[in-house]
Amino acid sequence: MARYNHARPFYTRLLINSSVSAIAMLAAGQAAAAPALEEVLVTAQKRSESAQDIPIAVTGVTADMLDKLGFENANDVSAQVPNMQVSGPYGDVQPIFSIRGVSMSDYSSNQASPIGVYVDEAYLAPVYSHGASFFDIERLEVLRGPQGTLYGKNTTGGAINIITRTPGFDDAPASFVKGGLGSYGATSLEAGTEGVLIDNVLAARIAGSMKRDDGYVNVVGQDTNAAQTDFKGLRLSLNWIVNDKIDAILKITRSQNDALSTPPRNEARTDLRGTGLEGDSNGFIDYTGYSRGSRNLDFHETESNAVGALITNSDLAVLTVNYNSDSYTLTSVSSYLDADYYQMADTDGSPNGLLEIKWSSDSLSFSQDLRFTSNFDGMFNIIAGVYYGSEDLYMQNIYDIFNQIPDARVGLAKPDTIPIFPYLIDFGMIDQRLETEKTSAAAYTQMRFDFSADFGMDIGLRYTRDESKLSYLNISRLANDGTPRGSYVPGNTTGVDNAWITLPITVFDIQNLLSNPGDLATYLSAGYTHGAYTLDSAPELNAPEKEVTGKIGLDYRFNDDFMVYGSASRGYRAGSYNGGVYYQPRPLETAYASPEYIDAYEVGFKADLNDGSMRLNAAAFLYDYTNQQFINVVGISNFLENAGGSQIMGMEAEFWARLTERLTVQSAIGLLDTEYTELTLANTETIADQEDRVDLSGNELISAPKLNFSISADYDLLITEYGYLSVNGNANFQDDQWYSAYNDQYGYDNIRQDAYWLYNGRLSWYANDGSYSVSVWGKNLLEEEYDSYAINLQAGFGFDQYLAGQPRTYGLEVQVKF
Repeated sequence: MARYNHARPFYTRLLINSSVSAIAMLAAGQAAAAPALEEVLVTAQKRSESAQDIPIAVTGVTADMLDKLGFENANDVSAQVPNMQVSGPYGDVQPIFSIRGVSMSDYSSNQASPIGVYVDEAYLAPVYSHGASFFDIERLEVLRGPQGTLYGKNTTGGAINIITRTPGFDDAPASFVKGGLGSYGATSLEAGTEGVLIDNVLAARIAGSMKRDDGYVNVVGQDTNAAQTDFKGLRLSLNWIVNDKIDAILKITRSQNDALSTPPRNEARTDLRGTGLEGDSNGFIDYTGYSRGSRNLDFHETESNAVGALITNSDLAVLTVNYNSDSYTLTSVSSYLDADYYQMADTDGSPNGLLEIKWSSDSLSFSQDLRFTSNFDGMFNIIAGVYYGSEDLYMQNIYDIFNQIPDARVGLAKPDTIPIFPYLIDFGMIDQRLETEKTSAAAYTQMRFDFSADFGMDIGLRYTRDESKLSYLNISRLANDGTPRGSYVPGNTTGVDNAWITLPITVFDIQNLLSNPGDLATYLSAGYTHGAYTLDSAPELNAPEKEVTGKIGLDYRFNDDFMVYGSASRGYRAGSYNGGVYYQPRPLETAYASPEYIDAYEVGFKADLNDGSMRLNAAAFLYDYTNQQFINVVGISNFLENAGGSQIMGMEAEFWARLTERLTVQSAIGLLDTEYTELTLANTETIADQEDRVDLSGNELISAPKLNFSISADYDLLITEYGYLSVNGNANFQDDQWYSAYNDQYGYDNIRQDAYWLYNGRLSWYANDGSYSVSVWGKNLLEEEYDSYAINLQAGFGFDQYLAGQPRTYGLEVQVKF
């Protein structure tokens, strides 16, 4: 990880301020001759509207913009959206979103993201399905802030709408073939074609995408790289005009990825300095004695011994039916999703058998949305509907722990680990099986009152009933060869939520025994806490929830080009069962993380300037965040926790300018100020004292950089009668950010990412008739080394784990349209 440079924030802010000033000066001098910007239509409020006419913070990206900038995934798009981050530790197929400091740190597959992801209005529950439909895109919309009315499912942070192309009935060219070659053996092919099967009645479109590469992480001593992509997707779309009032659109998407997963970087943190036993470890080892620091590895190199497959499959069907009247529309959106996931992860990122996990999950979900959308002539309009969704998810994870004898030097560096050594020598594996059944039913409405041509009000209300059932849970211990040893859940009758009970050897144990003699009985039960092996389930748990969320907003338009708005809203994210490992059956109160809530207050404006050649949108917001859910690792256990409370304040702005016929500039800036107002977690430095808790109030939230900035410029270098040569340069800046709620306390000071810039470029030749284009491109041109994820595993395994962002990549792309 790049170390912190105290001078960098000053120079970064100076560069950002200089860029903004330069844009403004250039705009003042050139704007008179500039044409108007393209209008962006969005369906963020379930109606087709200009993004400039709706009083919410939304960024819309059209298909032409995606092509022009060379955006291939959600990670690319996030770089141009203020206060949005996307980490892709497992590749494009599994993006993890953060918007305005609201993020998901849980890597368990049963957890839903606080950023709702929708494809053609269908909600995607499993996070491993979020990247499966990113091809043949018509438009992408990013809604920032809680969406507690029209998008009611787990949208405390915002919503991302992916709208795919729909076949039409006109003669406009709509077919294309796009192919590319790139670094790390990358090849890509995307194509789509459509046609009218029955005039003015039935049209069809078929599109597909294939992407693969050899991976950017070099596994030392092996012929194959890791962190690969091998994606295939296919979509069939049918547009049926039943009659002059009814139309139906059916889209069926199938996609899969089957490649080698991304191994983490192991940074050993067990400090041997002062013991006289450092050897060639550079002073630090993990619990098996491995020290990456002594191996002279590059940032994207690993000595991983168990890099395995990352496999995802996703089948999505969405049927949208509209009944169109002169004054209203009835819409039905039905969806079916079958998605599964498997990953063989060498979690310790080393050549030793310290921690290797096989993750697997299978999710089956269905949703139905039925709504009424008015188109009345008067001052009042309304959207009202009902929603139902269900998801059945089965998860099985195999944790292979200490398939190698621990290094005895760890006992000298950390005396508290001495009592656990006998249990690690023959611990074996943990087999975790979990099944959840979730249902969500809601009724919602959003009413619009236009008191005058300039002044309006929105009132939204949603009633949601969620029910989450933990229908099966079994956590058992196996030998390294898979032979059953025993079961913790059910089976552990000791009352101790730990994998074992150690003898009173540490100072803490002895002090505890002296002050609590009654604990002697527990110590006399020293050994593994499992009972007899069984595949029976722990008692079934059920958590029903009823919540009311909504929004009230006012907006005023001073003229056709300038609008101000303000709103107060409440967002809600349903609770979830702990997807981590624990060692005894738990009551609902501790096995289930409570729902989280955001009360949000926002003011903003939207302005079209200089006859439409410039556009400036800005917003300021305040969040009162309650019960934020996140994962916390303690030893070899992990827990889904609730933060008592936190507060987020921020501002953001987006600027577009068509400065001349040849030059277009786009820029965005986001500012965040976050802190936990109430948070108490375990002290993972005091291994022996499992009751030691620490107060972390005042710390910053996870994945919430104080400043992020992006700038993009398009310039047509050469214009001829045959075509034109255009260059795009874009850069984005992310400020320092933490990946743990502990921030720099209690051994977590390295679980962070220092501020960094990423620079990208694209040079393209476009035919004047739009028939073809040829592009060369590069991403991360200065080869910045940065991490997109990090976790402290010091207490249980003696190291910190990091997942690196992508290195410099480059390639060639050719597209033909017909």
